[in-house]
Amino acid sequence: MKQGRITMKKIVILIVNALMLVLMITLFCGCGKNEHSAGRIESASVSESSNPTASDGPVVTGTWQTASMGFDADGSMYPEYYVRFTDAEIIYGHMQDGEFVFDHSDKVAHFEKTDTGGVKVQAEAANGVQYTYQTCESDENILEYYETWKEEEFPDMYRGGASLSRSD
Repeated sequence: MKQGRITMKKIVILIVNALMLVLMITLFCGCGKNEHSAGRIESASVSESSNPTASDGPVVTGTWQTASMGFDADGSMYPEYYVRFTDAEIIYGHMQDGEFVFDHSDKVAHFEKTDTGGVKVQAEAANGVQYTYQTCESDENILEYYETWKEEEFPDMYRGGASLSRSD
């Protein structure tokens, strides 16, 4: 009986943390706002190439992590995925003993550096889902996730749990 309470407590904590994270991203990033809104961040950590098939390195640097969380056997929380970008792929994995371990990758279809210095990366998953990561308007260390390539659909297709924050 006590084991069930511990599990339920972990589930409640996970749900509360996920909701708080989604709320924070929504409040601080202006999710669903028009891309032309004032106050966009003027810089992003990207390579100078605007061609995702160029061989001069990643289009977005560093390791990122999803907002959605899971639990280890000992009850410790961890991001569902860690993410890295190359010039042609978005690579999803996890951390094991401090090392990035590959899980799967999605193909980059389009990359652009926005007029305001952010990035927009459009990719397609193996199952055909087309999605976009775009720099948050108020925080260059957040990449917002939209399960579409069409900007007019962004407000309805935003998925906070799949958005990324810089982890290194």
